[in-house]
Amino acid sequence: MTLRTLAREIRDYPATACFSLIWILVFVALLFVRMREQPAPGLWRFLVLGIGDGHRFGDLTLHDLGQGEIWRLITSTFVHYSVIHIALNLLAFYLLGTLVESWYGAPQFILIYGLTGGLGNLVSALIRYATSSGQNVHSGGGSVVIMGLIGLCALMGWRSRTATGSDLGWQMVKALGLTGLLGIAFPRYIDNWGHAGGVFVGSLLGLLHRWFLRQYSRPSAWGMGIVSALVIAGCAIAQINADRREAPLRRQATLRAELNAREMAYRNLRAAPTLLDQKADPRLLASVLDAIAGVLDGGTTRSDFRRLRELAAVAATRVLSEAERAEFKQRAGALSAQLRGELDIRLREFWKDRQKTDIRNR
Repeated sequence: MTLRTLAREIRDYPATACFSLIWILVFVALLFVRMREQPAPGLWRFLVLGIGDGHRFGDLTLHDLGQGEIWRLITSTFVHYSVIHIALNLLAFYLLGTLVESWYGAPQFILIYGLTGGLGNLVSALIRYATSSGQNVHSGGGSVVIMGLIGLCALMGWRSRTATGSDLGWQMVKALGLTGLLGIAFPRYIDNWGHAGGVFVGSLLGLLHRWFLRQYSRPSAWGMGIVSALVIAGCAIAQINADRREAPLRRQATLRAELNAREMAYRNLRAAPTLLDQKADPRLLASVLDAIAGVLDGGTTRSDFRRLRELAAVAATRVLSEAERAEFKQRAGALSAQLRGELDIRLREFWKDRQKTDIRNR
């Protein structure tokens, strides 16, 4: 696709192009935050399995919905978890979105996006609640909207009573069948109820095909489009505000996790010389050190920790000399003292941050 062709597509189908761009930007932002806060995901997770939940970006769980975060019914349609997830959805959305937008115009397409996404996810949430699905199962992606477009096109095609419309309807039925088979084969990775909700809402909108055509270029169409765009933007703003409110809680959780990790490292280091004196299973001593490598195998503690690990490996093959035992205990003691100081500092940070949060919440 040349730049000229791309510019023409954006000019002719601005709503489809805009939504597609937002999908891409949200996925890039999700990946950036994921890599900043956690180790980089493996290639298979990045491409296929998913890089983690998108809570901060507005994906949907029954728990969040029960907390009154209803904007996630819309924002979840912009969240994708892997390259293949967003790539397949972008392809399907582009093909169907440009078709529907060419019929009804950009303003009404924005309305249809909001209705199929929001109401489709609502139907899905009601069914999941009725079937006692997991409260913390994350759901996201534009496939709810895509399935809504498929339902709309299928019903419109059947009702058109033309050869072209009938062919379109059957093509959509095939797409539904293929999606259903994929949902059965991979229920863990595909939101089947979300797809069903999108098809249901889209089919109802398909009944309004002629009405949408009559509204094309009328002021009422522009009014509905503007209101829909404002609602979608309002949902995004609500999610941004919610994320800001949760920031202190995330910081506290991070500090608590760091405290727990350092506390475990401190306890293990204190126990290591005792294990050495008791002539315990050398594999136990090595496992005790391996368990705290994430805390100590870096920064100023790396050299001492790696030397400890070397001595533990030697202890697995022979009895350590007195000099080696003394060195092991000296390095373990030095690391313990350093960790003790870091624990005190982080504890003060934790409680100081906790007090600030409590004051803000009063």
